[in-house]
Amino acid sequence: MTLSDVKVGEKAVIDSLSPNPSVRAKLLDLGMIPGTPFTLKRHLSWSNAYQIHVRQANLIIRKSMAEEIKVQVLK
Repeated sequence: MTLSDVKVGEKAVIDSLSPNPSVRAKLLDLGMIPGTPFTLKRHLSWSNAYQIHVRQANLIIRKSMAEEIKVQVLK
Protein backbone atom coordinates (compact mmCIF):
# COMPACT_ATOMS: atom_id res chain seq x y z
CA MET A 1 0.00 0.00 0.00
CA THR A 2 1.24 3.51 -0.74
CA LEU A 3 0.60 6.81 1.02
CA SER A 4 -1.82 7.75 -1.75
CA ASP A 5 -4.04 4.78 -0.73
CA VAL A 6 -4.44 5.94 2.89
CA LYS A 7 -7.82 7.44 3.78
CA VAL A 8 -8.23 10.82 5.48
CA GLY A 9 -7.93 10.48 9.28
CA GLU A 10 -6.09 7.15 9.16
CA LYS A 11 -2.79 6.65 10.94
CA ALA A 12 -0.01 4.76 9.20
CA VAL A 13 3.70 4.00 9.49
CA ILE A 14 6.23 4.59 6.73
CA ASP A 15 7.49 1.22 5.55
CA SER A 16 9.91 2.21 2.77
CA LEU A 17 10.75 5.12 0.50
CA SER A 18 11.31 5.52 -3.22
CA PRO A 19 14.37 3.83 -4.76
CA ASN A 20 14.93 7.05 -6.75
CA PRO A 21 17.88 8.75 -4.95
CA SER A 22 16.70 12.34 -5.44
CA VAL A 23 13.14 11.63 -4.25
CA ARG A 24 14.44 9.54 -1.34
CA ALA A 25 16.82 12.33 -0.25
CA LYS A 26 14.04 14.94 -0.34
CA LEU A 27 11.72 12.74 1.73
CA LEU A 28 14.45 12.03 4.29
CA ASP A 29 15.12 15.79 4.57
CA LEU A 30 11.42 16.28 5.37
CA GLY A 31 11.63 13.76 8.23
CA MET A 32 9.93 10.94 6.34
CA ILE A 33 12.07 8.17 7.83
CA PRO A 34 10.98 4.50 7.62
CA GLY A 35 9.27 3.51 10.88
CA THR A 36 7.85 6.99 11.45
CA PRO A 37 4.10 7.19 12.16
CA PHE A 38 1.95 9.86 10.51
CA THR A 39 -1.71 10.85 10.09
CA LEU A 40 -3.28 11.80 6.77
CA LYS A 41 -5.04 15.11 7.47
CA ARG A 42 -6.63 15.80 4.09
CA HIS A 43 -6.48 15.30 0.35
CA LEU A 44 -6.08 18.57 -1.51
CA SER A 45 -8.05 17.80 -4.66
CA TRP A 46 -7.39 21.16 -6.32
CA SER A 47 -3.62 20.55 -6.28
CA ASN A 48 -3.66 16.74 -6.24
CA ALA A 49 -1.60 16.63 -3.04
CA TYR A 50 -1.87 15.27 0.51
CA GLN A 51 -1.47 17.01 3.86
CA ILE A 52 0.07 14.75 6.48
CA HIS A 53 1.00 15.30 10.11
CA VAL A 54 4.39 13.79 10.89
CA ARG A 55 6.80 14.55 13.75
CA GLN A 56 4.93 17.64 15.02
CA ALA A 57 4.79 19.14 11.51
CA ASN A 58 2.23 19.36 8.74
CA LEU A 59 3.66 18.52 5.33
CA ILE A 60 2.18 18.75 1.86
CA ILE A 61 3.23 15.85 -0.37
CA ARG A 62 2.52 15.70 -4.10
CA LYS A 63 0.59 12.69 -5.35
CA SER A 64 3.54 11.57 -7.50
CA MET A 65 5.74 11.48 -4.39
CA ALA A 66 3.02 9.88 -2.25
CA GLU A 67 2.84 6.99 -4.70
CA GLU A 68 6.51 6.24 -4.01
CA ILE A 69 6.10 5.90 -0.22
CA LYS A 70 5.13 2.42 1.00
CA VAL A 71 3.14 2.45 4.25
CA GLN A 72 1.30 0.16 6.67
CA VAL A 73 -2.02 1.42 8.09
CA LEU A 74 -2.33 1.18 11.87
CA LYS A 75 -5.53 -0.31 13.30
